[in-house]
Amino acid sequence: MQNENKKPISVAWCEFLKDKGYEHHISKKGDYRKVRNFSRVWRRILKEIKLNPFFRNDLSIFEVGCGGGGQLMMFALNGWKCVGLDCSKEVLKRAGDYVQEASAICKEDLNVTLICEDFLNYEPAGGSKFDVVFHVGVLEHFLDESERLIFLKKMFDLSKPGGYIISIVPSGIHPLRQKMRQFKLGGYNIPEIDYNPFLIEKELKQCGAKEIRIIPHNILGYFLIDNKNFIINALRRIIYYFFQIIPSSDMPSNFALKHASTLIGIAKKSL
Repeated sequence: MQNENKKPISVAWCEFLKDKGYEHHISKKGDYRKVRNFSRVWRRILKEIKLNPFFRNDLSIFEVGCGGGGQLMMFALNGWKCVGLDCSKEVLKRAGDYVQEASAICKEDLNVTLICEDFLNYEPAGGSKFDVVFHVGVLEHFLDESERLIFLKKMFDLSKPGGYIISIVPSGIHPLRQKMRQFKLGGYNIPEIDYNPFLIEKELKQCGAKEIRIIPHNILGYFLIDNKNFIINALRRIIYYFFQIIPSSDMPSNFALKHASTLIGIAKKSL
């Protein structure tokens, strides 16, 4: 796949992550307790797929584009078998350091395997399958549709029958999306496509998904982009936090989808 500068996406990411990016640390017991708690987005996903991680110790998860390990760590600290893949050896080194820090502080061996590979070329050894296969903000950077489909099909191949594929992408349809792209707000260092619910569902169906849900998340999240006016910023934050209290399922679906900052695609693999 080519980006605007005619570089393969894996090369662009390796260059971007070589010296810094996605660093995480645990320096004391209090940090460990915070990291162990599932984030709001994951509490919502786990509730949606009716998977309770606290009553099973045999669950496994695979992350594509794991970066510094920030997503995987909450699963590892809750006893999951975790595998993370990234194309940057530098960011994986930082992820490995993060795992070691957490292991030392919580005084237990965490079941985390890190793999350095371009996912489009990845061929898993031993035929391992996972309960959940996911990515956060990776797929949208593949500008070529055929490569996005290869990416998604590989995710399906890695999941167990009855397992889940989770695709978390920034919404491409909220009102400030084009302004964010224009001024490179929100991390637009590497080109990406604009995802909408219909495109997410279409691509998942093309990969064989039967049960698909598209969930709007972080409603009005773009309100947190700083404005030069202090009063406007304060009002935006009040409105934003008010909308976080209301479940998006209680909002008109068109409103929630249009004003979500993040779209979560959930597909269940057939048995």
